[in-house]
Amino acid sequence: MKNRIVKNWRTTLLGLVLLFVAIVLLYLRTLTGGEFIALLPTILGLLFMPDSVFGRRSENRKCKM
Repeated sequence: MKNRIVKNWRTTLLGLVLLFVAIVLLYLRTLTGGEFIALLPTILGLLFMPDSVFGRRSENRKCKM
């Protein structure tokens, strides 16, 4: 599991940044506890999502003009 998180560093980094921002907003009382809990599935999903979701298009899928 650790290898998968490190291998897909883009989505892991995005998830960690969102988690950090959500914790700071929760500390500053800008975000309520319910809103924080509502964001957790998205943040946890990004931690384990493969980078292929945000990857570049392959050569054979590019539009030829």
